[in-house]
Amino acid sequence: MWRVRPLSQDHDTSTFSCGNPELDDWLHRQAWRATTQDTARTYVWTGSDDQSVVAYYAIAPTQVRRDGLSRSTSGGHSVIPAFLIARLALDRSLHGQGLGTHVLLDALDHLADAIDHVAGRLVVVDAIDDDAIRFYAHHGFHQIGNTRRLFLRSASLRATLAQHRENQ
Repeated sequence: MWRVRPLSQDHDTSTFSCGNPELDDWLHRQAWRATTQDTARTYVWTGSDDQSVVAYYAIAPTQVRRDGLSRSTSGGHSVIPAFLIARLALDRSLHGQGLGTHVLLDALDHLADAIDHVAGRLVVVDAIDDDAIRFYAHHGFHQIGNTRRLFLRSASLRATLAQHRENQ
């Protein structure tokens, strides 16, 4: 089974490869720096008996400008408090098993807790490619115009989590 924990220096990120050099490089070179500088919190999945990272996601607080959002989504605000799923990736050895959904649900669980404690109206993600856009849209995220930015309203977050759990 998988263990999910905040990234530490004990984790082995060296063999992680999701097939996207940008996501691989971020984990290898930037994730620990983001952690120590408090700009993002990275959570890693490892095997139950080792420290090798097989999946990860990074989350951070952010703000979103109202541009491209409906009044009901923005709540009438011009700048909306939000959380960003900054990175999310699964090692290519695990592709095709539906585990990407589980990694996303884990990130959404963390964000639901954060929203309960500090508030935030949206969860946003900047999809890296068209496949990522389809992945997030499949999980209830809505695209903002013709951009690669997608959002999920915090009011819909728990319903999305509950729906996925019912389908498992």
